[in-house]
Amino acid sequence: MYKETSPATPAFFVLFPGVDPTPDVERVGAKFGKTANDKSFINISMGQGQEMIAQNALKECALKGYWLMI
Repeated sequence: MYKETSPATPAFFVLFPGVDPTPDVERVGAKFGKTANDKSFINISMGQGQEMIAQNALKECALKGYWLMI
């Protein structure tokens, strides 16, 4: 799936109970130097009050070339 994405073509995951793509996305990100440790990979679990945090992270990631998983 990574080969089908670009900065202008994001990935979209449909989630099902018991399935979490996060470890796979983190693994691919690490291959390309995007990690949570250096904050170039940001993962935000959406819930009440997370909207502004996600919007700010989206702007930052777009400017800096980081990966964002919401």
